Amino acid sequence: MNLDALREIAFSRLLQLAQGEESADLLTTDELEALSPAERELSFQMAARRLAFQLLYLRDADKLADDASVREALTRVEGLGPLAASRVEQIVSIAYTERAKADDEFALLAPEWPTHRLAAVDRAILRLAHHELALGQTPGRVVVNEAVELAKFYSTEKSPSFINGLLDRILNRATEQA
Repeated sequence: MNLDALREIAFSRLLQLAQGEESADLLTTDELEALSPAERELSFQMAARRLAFQLLYLRDADKLADDASVREALTRVEGLGPLAASRVEQIVSIAYTERAKADDEFALLAPEWPTHRLAAVDRAILRLAHHELALGQTPGRVVVNEAVELAKFYSTEKSPSFINGLLDRILNRATEQA
């Protein structure tokens, strides 16, 4: 299966936040088992990243008051095991706590676009990517690409190129400092 098809599954049919009474069209067990182990792993990684972005967005919008609210929201995500839930919660918590540091770097590299002027979706994507880049566990180009893909799916037409440009500046700056 190609990467776009896996991303579509990850963004639309895996690890969905509970949306009131409506039930999501989640991937069936048979559909999941039809994926190779590598495809399953990649799909779940993309879905977890998307879930972290959504929760960070909600946290920033004061729809989730604190880490306990994030934890509670994660308990309603079908198919998310306790270890993965803990990992997503940790990512959201740290990215939210470190948002001022991320915003300062964004302001330094793109002073014409302070974060308070950015769309909330773009701000959440950038803060999540900044956290992932700082963590250094995922290759920088993968982090940038996945942030761009989130922007393509959830934001405006111009957002992917802006996010790509800003995150590339961060990657280049980190390389120069290393």
